[in-house]
Amino acid sequence: MSRLMGLYAQHLSAGVAPPAVDEETLARQVEQAANVLARADAVVCGIGSGMSTACGYDHYGRSAVFDGRFAKFERVHGFSSLMDGLYHLYASNEERWGFLAAYSAHLEAAPVGRAYRQLARLLEGKEYFVLTTNIDGQVRRAFPGENVWLFQGDFGFLQCGQPCCDELVPALPVARAMLDAMGDGIAAPSDLLPRCPHCGWLRAPWVRDHGFLEGDAWRDGKRRYERFVSDALASGGRVVFLELGVGGMTPSIIEIPFWEMTRTNSNAFYLRVNMGKASEPRQLEGRSLTVTGDIADVFDMLTHQREKKEQDA
Repeated sequence: MSRLMGLYAQHLSAGVAPPAVDEETLARQVEQAANVLARADAVVCGIGSGMSTACGYDHYGRSAVFDGRFAKFERVHGFSSLMDGLYHLYASNEERWGFLAAYSAHLEAAPVGRAYRQLARLLEGKEYFVLTTNIDGQVRRAFPGENVWLFQGDFGFLQCGQPCCDELVPALPVARAMLDAMGDGIAAPSDLLPRCPHCGWLRAPWVRDHGFLEGDAWRDGKRRYERFVSDALASGGRVVFLELGVGGMTPSIIEIPFWEMTRTNSNAFYLRVNMGKASEPRQLEGRSLTVTGDIADVFDMLTHQREKKEQDA
């Protein structure tokens, strides 16, 4: 991976901060993106946290949702964001599961975000696959399971904390039982802590950490993703690698593989939507485009263009 990082070190506008894109430039970029997607025979989507943020679901920063629903946890534990709560070092398993239950129920109750719904609509009629590093359940609920690889897992499931077995169970029934018993408290009852029936170990959210379960469900997603990409590239059709809201924390999962597959396949095009990035590697010149804007605004514009074309047809 270090070799690939070096290969792509020189960007088309390396060392330049993303410019403030004016409305005319953004409109032109969106029109180009719409044309690229319209011509695509297959679309490989890579979705990062920026996609959920664009829908108003901010897991990494302080938010109105946190201040409203999770203020009692901040008063006791001191953290001020949902992700901080997920990785906080609690004094007891009961306190940890008090927060995890609230977080799990919150994620499952959150409606599928507008940008996710718009993307699903834009992909209708095309062959597509979605790879995501998000764990918030939005991708799982927005797209058919056979079209998705949940690389980092999904908070909607629990695994054995060791893990001793290849078993995933829905998290919501467990969370609801704990929340009903907790009332206004912050700690779950000891007898309701979820335990693996095979070894008695505490269960854990199915999200990537040192004990993450890469079992049958994860491996099946990997196989389907790799088969889809391989078949799409081998077909000779136009393949678009669409990167949405991917940050710089895990470039080896989506960003760099998308760059490499575009570079080595003449029928591939790399399309990125990200308000914090403005360029692509020089090796992709002529077969890449970055739309520097908020995903929510960009998808509104793309949806409007599609609806207008459908009305005019």
